[in-house]
Amino acid sequence: MHWITFSILLYIAAALQSSHLGQLSETGYFHIEYLPALAVFYALLAERWSALAACFICGALYDITGDSLLGLQAILMTIAGYWIITIRMHVFRNNMISQGLITFFTVLFLLAARAVLAYVIIRLVGRREPQMPALTQTGIIFSSALYTAVVAPLLFKAMLLMGTLLGFENPHHRTARDRDRLM
Repeated sequence: MHWITFSILLYIAAALQSSHLGQLSETGYFHIEYLPALAVFYALLAERWSALAACFICGALYDITGDSLLGLQAILMTIAGYWIITIRMHVFRNNMISQGLITFFTVLFLLAARAVLAYVIIRLVGRREPQMPALTQTGIIFSSALYTAVVAPLLFKAMLLMGTLLGFENPHHRTARDRDRLM
C-alpha cells in the first residue's frame, strides 16, 4: 500500500464528502458517503494492519470534517474495517455485488451506530438538543447506505484503474513470469 496515494485519495474523498457532491436531496436523503467507501475499499484490498490504519484515519477525518463527536467515527470505522478484514477472504473482492453489499452494510452500521451513540451520549450529558424524528433519521440512514452502495463499485473500479499507484496487485493481471510458474 502506498501511503502517498492513500493521502491523495483521502483528501479527494474528504473534499467530496464536505461538498456533498452527488446528494440528491437538500434534506439529507440520498447522499454518498465517500470516506466510508474509501475505508471499505482499503479494507478489502490492503494488508491487515494497513487496512485497519486506513479505516481509522478515514474515520478520524470524518470526525474532523463532519458533525459527529470526535473519535466516534474513527472507532466505528475501525470496527467495520476489522469486520471486513475477517470476511474478505470469503467473498469475491472484485465482484460489484459483493462490493455493493459490503459497502451497504458498512455505511448502514456506521450511520445507525453514530445516531444511536450520539443520542445516548447527549442523554447522558443531560443536554436536550432538537432531534429529528426517528423515522426521518432512519430514512436518511437507509437511503444514504443504499445510494453509497450503488455508487461504490463504480468508485472502486475508478480507483483500481490507477493500478500500481495504489500499491495493490491486481489479481486478474499476471505477468509472463507468473503465467510460466503456474504452468
